[in-house]
Amino acid sequence: MQNRLNMAWVDFTVSSNGKRAFPIGMETYFDIQRSKCQNALDQIITEDVPDVVAFEFDYPDLDSLGLMAASKKAHASTPMIMVTLQHSERLAVWAFRSRMADYLVKPIPQTDIERCFKMLTQITDARAGQGARKVTGADFDVPLEVAARVLTAESAFLPAIYYVAQNFDKKIQNDEMAKLCAMSPFRFSRGFKEAFGIAFRDYVVRYRLRQAYSLLKNPNISITDVAFSVGFSEVSYFSRIFKKYFGVSPSERFGPKSSSSAQDISATAELEIPADLLRDVVA
Repeated sequence: MQNRLNMAWVDFTVSSNGKRAFPIGMETYFDIQRSKCQNALDQIITEDVPDVVAFEFDYPDLDSLGLMAASKKAHASTPMIMVTLQHSERLAVWAFRSRMADYLVKPIPQTDIERCFKMLTQITDARAGQGARKVTGADFDVPLEVAARVLTAESAFLPAIYYVAQNFDKKIQNDEMAKLCAMSPFRFSRGFKEAFGIAFRDYVVRYRLRQAYSLLKNPNISITDVAFSVGFSEVSYFSRIFKKYFGVSPSERFGPKSSSSAQDISATAELEIPADLLRDVVA
């Protein structure tokens, strides 16, 4: 692997108090120095001369985004990336228009981290030996939804919720999700239940069943394949838990004798998944 890049990590998160671990895989490619002191950012870039600067957000606001954009204007030749939990297409467009080299949404897939590293390596290699350059251009307004964003008690659990949406087919440990949310395992389990009225483990099971329900509508896919593809390691357990929530087994609901009206029932409604926990596009 190529040499790691030196990265200044500017922490704009509001929920971690500087204690949150870096995204998994980042330290494989980067030597990272975290900073919570945004006011000293110019000094950090000028004196430490990092290869790249990363700005981490959980819930971006106007002030922090303005500081990021101003830093890019002041240090145009330094590659910068934006890492965020809450995401919108408008925010992504704004970031690239503000000349961020990359825009990464947490939890970050390993393939995206590797791609980002390769791109940043190419940029740093290309600018080697070049002097600082001045880039001019128009300012772009921050998306209005950023200004209107309001934090709630549930927001603290968004890292785990987004993680489940992207990794439901893999093994998910409570302790790892607690660490992702910068909480102790006890506080995470208790707080999640208080916030959403459902235990985290139960939520993961219901989320997997919801995905399975959608896949089982395809008559060409087997129950075994569906069970494994959504994260269940045993088909017998999958069938039992499916029957517990839907009242019938997968074969009874989607077999040749099942009715089309039964298949059209909303899995989300039957599983009673709280609306605040639905962060994906599956109906």
